[in-house]
Amino acid sequence: MQSIRRGLKRKDRGGEEEEEYQAGLNQFQAAVRKRESIRLKLQMGSAPGLLEKEIQNKIKIEESVCQGTAKFLSACKNQAQSLEAAKNLLLGNLRVDMLRFELNKLRRGRGSPVVKKGNPSYAAVSLSDIRIPLLWRPKDHMEDTGDNRKFAMFCIVRVGSQIYDTALVSPVDRNNTDVTFNDVLLFSKMPPYFELKLEVYSYLLTDPVTSAHAKLVKTLSKAVGTLQKVVLKEQNDENASLPKKKSSRPGPQYDLLGTATLRLEDAGEEVRPHELFLEDSENDRLPPMFGQFCCRLAVQPYCREEPVLVGSLSVRYPLNERYSGGRWAENCWARLMDFKLCLWQSLEQYEAARSPSKQIRIDQDTTIRDAGDIFTVENYGEGIIELKCDTKENKVMWLAHLYQHACDHKRWKSASQDRMEVLSPDTRPVTRTKSMMTRTRSKLVLLYNETKI
Repeated sequence: MQSIRRGLKRKDRGGEEEEEYQAGLNQFQAAVRKRESIRLKLQMGSAPGLLEKEIQNKIKIEESVCQGTAKFLSACKNQAQSLEAAKNLLLGNLRVDMLRFELNKLRRGRGSPVVKKGNPSYAAVSLSDIRIPLLWRPKDHMEDTGDNRKFAMFCIVRVGSQIYDTALVSPVDRNNTDVTFNDVLLFSKMPPYFELKLEVYSYLLTDPVTSAHAKLVKTLSKAVGTLQKVVLKEQNDENASLPKKKSSRPGPQYDLLGTATLRLEDAGEEVRPHELFLEDSENDRLPPMFGQFCCRLAVQPYCREEPVLVGSLSVRYPLNERYSGGRWAENCWARLMDFKLCLWQSLEQYEAARSPSKQIRIDQDTTIRDAGDIFTVENYGEGIIELKCDTKENKVMWLAHLYQHACDHKRWKSASQDRMEVLSPDTRPVTRTKSMMTRTRSKLVLLYNETKI
């Protein structure tokens, strides 16, 4: 009896180890996604030659990762590890293809960054709260004749060469009304015309047809005599001797469930439903789905959080203004950010983080004119504000950024009017379970929690 209890304890501990493994893996992947988004944002001002070299190095790294994953997959004996390795191999091959496409586009000159005054603003895009409902019928919940299939599911989300995956959810069966992915995917340097493509993959863990056939053969073999058993065995040996078609890729092969494309019009602060285009709804290897999914897509242009241009300006307000009364206010400090031109009376007030003395709205309805030595900014219902720079070069630079900032307000649509919170990949430490408290030298904890990013 004591040996049985010890065996049960070991079994429970193994389940906790799998949970620790998956939790640590999810944390590690979230940290990698966060580091990758920061790296891509820092690449915005890179020269074409440097950017080409970085893409080539990235291709070499991804190819080596794919080769190592393929070797690991061929030696895998654990189903959880083989599923995770097959997912990483699929993701790595897709990244290599898209990086090569970006490299060819850069070499042709179409993807090279153009350095000019008044560059258009890019944005950070986050995708979270992905939830996919499942379409189980009432008869699927029957104990004996119902649908007893189990699946493993995950998503791949990509924009260009930025390709990320969610955690693997397994098992998914008739007891699940929906599949929820708690991952937060962050994309950097997105233009207003971005198209975010979501792909849902699944793998059939248990085949009900095969299991029912095995039960039938077992029942018949018990009912018939020894002679019938020999005949069945000979037939099975003949079938086993037939040449089997080998797959070109080792390990589990995931099936594409459906795809969806999200754009700027789909962004918002709340979770919204979207249409999921199913690839093959009649395939028995795929879980039943509604053709809908929910997610939260948030977009935040960089110009809303980072200054576009900062410098000194001379300002003359309308006669009814109390600041200068028609006279020029020299050496005012100006900052163009968040579709506003904020003015301080001096640089000292700006550095002291005081509130600006004047805020001028810069949006698609703002009229900006070049009037010789000065330039003017006018909004409906407000007076004309005149601005002057100390040099002609500064004036050209301010005009270019003001024009571009007003154009960005129109291009970013709802993202320029409503502030959305862009989430970051969660890198919080893994919640320590009871087994992790007792076994402080756990290799699973050391593998992922002490990996340097």
